[in-house]
Order: sequence, then structure tokens, then C-alpha cells
Amino acid sequence: MKTFVSMLVLFIVFISCTSTKVVTEAQRKEMESWGKETPFEIVSHRASPMATVAFNAVANSGLLAPGNTASSISLIGNTNWFKMKGDTISAYLPYFGERRFGNNFGSNEGGISFNDAPIMKEITYNATKQRVEMHFRVKQKRDNEIYDILIYIFPNHSASMYVNSSERTQINYDGEIKALEIEEIANEN
Repeated sequence: MKTFVSMLVLFIVFISCTSTKVVTEAQRKEMESWGKETPFEIVSHRASPMATVAFNAVANSGLLAPGNTASSISLIGNTNWFKMKGDTISAYLPYFGERRFGNNFGSNEGGISFNDAPIMKEITYNATKQRVEMHFRVKQKRDNEIYDILIYIFPNHSASMYVNSSERTQINYDGEIKALEIEEIANEN
């Protein structure tokens, strides 16, 4: 028994001594510039819809592509983006989940789509967690749907985005962030 306890203590000490990667000053400055001085685009490679009973039933019926599950859908090869340029944010994100309320059923757009200035914007650098945290609230003009968007940006340029809607179930996206080049910004205007 003493051997087991001593091995357990040794294991706990070993695990607690593992180091975390420290963000360099250059990485921190780059991260803090996202959304403030640096316009950016996030392209997602995976969507994680809220796994409700109805959505699980759809997933179990075999309608999802091979390799996808009710809680993890590959977006590789699907057009999607979230962009921020100055005070304007725009998005075109495929949506998987349940629409709870709303009058947008006659629309050809089933995804999340907007291009406007947010009604609320907060961007902070969390030094403890070594990430940029962005919080936006966007109100769609055409049908008054409100999106609360929380984005975490990490030093390796990965990004996690959480989208809560006033009319749909929550969905999360994981992808990569990149700076928009001046030519890309000019071509979009």
C-alpha cells in the first residue's frame, strides 16, 4: 500500500511539474491587435451543433456525410467565414441545428449571415489564459434575429467561436484566423 501511495504522489508531482507554453511578447502584441488594428477572417473547419433529441434523430437517420456525428460536422470544402474590418463584422456560417422561433422560413438562407456594425463589441486579452476574448452582439436587420458571438483566439492562430441566437439552438465553430490583406479588403468594397 505504501508503494502505491508513493507512486501516486510521484505521479501527481510529475504531472504538476509539466510546463505550459508561454506566449512571447511578439505573439501577445499580435493577438492584442486582432480586431483593433488588424482586420481578420476566421475560416472554420468544424461545427459542433447542440445535440438535441431532434438533431440526434436526423444524425441517426444517416443524412449526415460519413465521418460526421450529431456533435461534430466537418466544414472542409464548405464556404464559411467570419470577418471583422473596422467597425463592421460580417459572417456566412453554415448552420446545423434547430430553429426555435422566427419568420425566416421562406428565405433561401439557412445559415447564419450578416454584415453590419455590432450593437455591442468587447475585445480583451486574457493574460491568465493566454488568449484574446471577443464578444459581439449583432442584430440582423431583415428579421430581427439577435446573435451573441463569443470568440477565443489562441497564439497558434486557432479560433473557437460560440454563436447563441435568439431564434436557434447554440452552435460552435473551430477554425483558423488570418489577417486580411489590403487587396482583399479593397476587392470586397
